[in-house]
Amino acid sequence: MAEVKILVKGYFKWLSESKLKASSNISLIKDGKINIIVDTGNVIVGKDILTNLKKEGLEPEDIDIVVNTHFHSDHRDNNYLFKNATIYIQEGTEKEDVYDFFPVLKTIQLSPNTKIIHTPGHTAEDISVLVNTEKGTYAVVGDLFFFKQQDTSEFVLDEIKLQESKKKVLTLSDYVIPGHAGVFKVKK
Repeated sequence: MAEVKILVKGYFKWLSESKLKASSNISLIKDGKINIIVDTGNVIVGKDILTNLKKEGLEPEDIDIVVNTHFHSDHRDNNYLFKNATIYIQEGTEKEDVYDFFPVLKTIQLSPNTKIIHTPGHTAEDISVLVNTEKGTYAVVGDLFFFKQQDTSEFVLDEIKLQESKKKVLTLSDYVIPGHAGVFKVKK
């Protein structure tokens, strides 16, 4: 079974009516010999990523896959750290200077216990990662949920699709890693 943990905890705080401070959760998935990072946060947390990877016995070169749940800068600014990784974002992958496109609605199996599903609402292209572990299924969802199960979402593109995606994730998972806070257990 796979393991999943928050490598660097995210944050989100309004500083004024028009200014905020934010960086996403950065999650590490170890699935057999495959190492996956979901979201890479804002540039300010780059050193934290490197420090916490070392604590896990890993270097950036050891990361095989990076998944960006969506393309907002607080979820992708440190992609450059992972030079060997294939990066999954929206409707395709990139590795070095090669881009490969796939249908956004398709479920993608990343490793034996880890897959990507389409979860639009915050943006049209949002994707989430489902991870089967011994403890249950984790969903790493970016900004589908910001903080907890019953929160009000920020910056919603499509409220109907957002609610459909939330329901889908809550049905498929036991635990959720939201965009900017700690893990929560799904209340069924």
